[in-house]
Amino acid sequence: MSTYTATTVPTQFVEANGVRFAYRRWGTRSGLPLVFNQHFTGNLDNWDPAVLDGLAKEREVIIFNNAGVASSTGEVPTTFAGMAKNAEAFIDGLGLTKVDLLGFSIGGMVAQQITLDRPDLIRKLILVGTAPRNHDAGNGQGHMTPEATAIFGTTYHPPENLWLKVFFTDSDRSQAAGREFLKRYFSRTENRDAPINDKVAPAQIAAVGQWGIHSG
Repeated sequence: MSTYTATTVPTQFVEANGVRFAYRRWGTRSGLPLVFNQHFTGNLDNWDPAVLDGLAKEREVIIFNNAGVASSTGEVPTTFAGMAKNAEAFIDGLGLTKVDLLGFSIGGMVAQQITLDRPDLIRKLILVGTAPRNHDAGNGQGHMTPEATAIFGTTYHPPENLWLKVFFTDSDRSQAAGREFLKRYFSRTENRDAPINDKVAPAQIAAVGQWGIHSG
């Protein structure tokens, strides 16, 4: 078992499909690794260390930045199909032939596409806080729902308070849990990931809109 934790594991890089992918890998190397696909505008530091380290007690955990996000090179595609192709290249670049796949938020949309593209690669698919294709988010218009637009269009002070609105309800108990989450959010103090650039959110929003187009 690796002695690293989410706050101490070093960031590594692998070249695949013309992209230098940033990733972190630790945990118990018994069985298949669990590969995580990140939420909207998230980077390596935006996973909850408590969740990752809890899973890493029994699983090998792999988190990564897809192309164009934070410390990974390349451009962010404007479709989840394009993001999936990059994620597949990343997994192949690690020499993995079978994995369990977790997708959170838009990462779940990417994970669904990966599973459709490469069913041979995926043993189990775990979807968290996401939606199927042809859902109503974006309504095929290349933008988010009014509710999501209101949340992400608001300025928060400090900026990370956005996640108190996204991930937690307005109840006192939920907001208290959210503040504890934010403490963990910043518990990695050395070698933190690079911030995202201003091209990431527009590309991901465009992908959400395209994902919501009804094909029937």
